[in-house]
Amino acid sequence: MKKKLSLVLSIALSLSLILSACGGNSGSSSGGTPSTTAPETTAPSTTEPTGGDTEITGSYTIRLGTPTGGKHQQNMTMEEFKTRIEEASGGAITVELYPTSQLGTAPQMIEGVQNGTIEGVLIPSSYFASYAPAIAILDLPFLFDADGTAAAQAQAILSAGTSLDDYLYDYGFKVGGWLLGGNSYILSTFPIEKMSDLSGHKIWTLPSPTLHSSLNAYGASPASLDPGDVAVGLQNGTVDGVLNDCTFWYTQGLYESAKNINLCPAGAFVNCFFFSADWMDTLPQNVQDLILSTAKAVVADFEVPYMTQYSEEAMQAMVDAGATKNEPSDELLAEMKAATESLHEDFKNIDSDCAAIYDEFVGLIANS
Repeated sequence: MKKKLSLVLSIALSLSLILSACGGNSGSSSGGTPSTTAPETTAPSTTEPTGGDTEITGSYTIRLGTPTGGKHQQNMTMEEFKTRIEEASGGAITVELYPTSQLGTAPQMIEGVQNGTIEGVLIPSSYFASYAPAIAILDLPFLFDADGTAAAQAQAILSAGTSLDDYLYDYGFKVGGWLLGGNSYILSTFPIEKMSDLSGHKIWTLPSPTLHSSLNAYGASPASLDPGDVAVGLQNGTVDGVLNDCTFWYTQGLYESAKNINLCPAGAFVNCFFFSADWMDTLPQNVQDLILSTAKAVVADFEVPYMTQYSEEAMQAMVDAGATKNEPSDELLAEMKAATESLHEDFKNIDSDCAAIYDEFVGLIANS
């Protein structure tokens, strides 16, 4: 039986006014979008249904929601998924796309997936921690390698399959794919050379208790703002920096007010492509297989190369516009890592599931 967490309702209500951490707007008027074009791909053979009859009988509708708009990787991914699944199913499966929070706020969409009223969503993992606590492992600082490869490392491990997939199913989420996100860096109005430079500064990040606790550990003060208000907050001093990935900074034009790209703490942000487990369980097996194999193929041969190019172009565009990349010293990274070590123990102490998943990930990372 899938677990339903009544304790998260109050948290979900507090989050209901917050749009996706990757930005609820399709783009800032002052930001712009890199010239990234979608990679030319054709639907690979992995999108063919496996098991059972290959012919799809009946008709099915998938509504996909996301808080983001424009050329964000979540939007590009669901557009590519729509094209492929409708073609592969011969029109038996229809996909309706609802960007920019048209199906509700991120928490509302997550709850809709849990109870089966929304078929699928593409939303950052940090929003799911209130509903499935073990997914917060992806927010732990210094879990993945802090050498600029954290996002790619996380995506590769997740895409290969872990027990986190089965855990999420018990909470109502069927994993369609783990999108390549970005590395977690701090864009700020000041350079960060030592951890004490963060003391007293207000830093915005996703609505994740783990991320907020990490900022507190660094000596900063987590700021709570609607993502669409962050640009104004940087301009008027309400916030002094942003912990997120570079595509968010770029599309929101944040680099115009905050010129320091501090390449720390260098964790991973992960975006989730999840379907409703309750809804999926009602489908014929060959329909389930086609949906899941198509989603995984879209992430592997479309989203990953798209995001890789998109993030590189966004970073370069900001540097060309006058932003400065600040490489962290080994001493700074060691200081930040030491300050947040207790968060790892706190995560393991949540329950036995979290402890087991943590040990699994530590082993996978060591062998990656």
